[in-house]
Amino acid sequence: MSDTQPPRSTGLWWRGVADLASAGAEVTARRLEGVHLSIADETFDVLARIPVTRPFSEPVRRVHHGIAALSYRCVALGARGLNQWVRSPAPDETGANEE
Repeated sequence: MSDTQPPRSTGLWWRGVADLASAGAEVTARRLEGVHLSIADETFDVLARIPVTRPFSEPVRRVHHGIAALSYRCVALGARGLNQWVRSPAPDETGANEE
């Protein structure tokens, strides 16, 4: 048996997990946005070459890209906000409980 002390709180461990997960979610959302838009561009490029769909392909592309960008960036922003909240000091770490 060892003389090591048990962790002060499992809350710190969970905060570390949330820190890692939220940072990963932000990066993943930003990368997926690029992948999504690249794949969509391939399809819209094909539609732009077809005479019947040509007049509609560019306006639909702009709307699609706008909605996709908004969605992915909202996820990334939410993940960043969660990450900043998780990294902020917990009430027991700020000395508020000391009298």
